[in-house]
Amino acid sequence: MYIGYLNYVIVLCWVTGGLILLTDVKAYKNASLKKEQKVSKFLGLVNISIGFGLIAGDFIFSHFMW
Repeated sequence: MYIGYLNYVIVLCWVTGGLILLTDVKAYKNASLKKEQKVSKFLGLVNISIGFGLIAGDFIFSHFMW
């Protein structure tokens, strides 16, 4: 039996990335702050990508390494 926290980390990455994209990007767009908008969009997408990368890494590790 394996109890891990990876699922919580994945969901946390997705939720924080989505919140960044939904709140910060809109706020910076309304305030006409172009650089901050680009950085927030980049960080949100990176956060979501990390979540998908963790899923892929877990799949590869559990199916091909063990």
